[in-house]
Amino acid sequence: MKQEILMVKIQNAIKEGKSYYEATKGNWRINKARLDYIQYVVGVDRGDIVCAYNPKNWYQVEEGTEMGRSYFYGKEVDDNLLCKMQESKELLNKKFGRGQAVGYASLSEILSAKDCTRK
Repeated sequence: MKQEILMVKIQNAIKEGKSYYEATKGNWRINKARLDYIQYVVGVDRGDIVCAYNPKNWYQVEEGTEMGRSYFYGKEVDDNLLCKMQESKELLNKKFGRGQAVGYASLSEILSAKDCTRK
């Protein structure tokens, strides 16, 4: 089964005072066909990987100006996985399209990295 990471740019929501979780969970315009494959959602603030979550449930906004966008509820990933993602930030940042708020990467691209050691 294909496993993916969804990366979302959260700097604007952070400026508004939202927590990393609130900023990362949504509402995002994403490819609904990919929802079943997304294992992790990563929050990116000005190019830095600042948080990552394992989405447990996905929901769709049903009305209003955000209609059709997706959001999730989930839990924070462990420190080792977050560190691997942070060490892979150059690779992950390349996955964003020009001017796009979301990007996708294959989970295998970062899981093959060695265990991370924080300085």
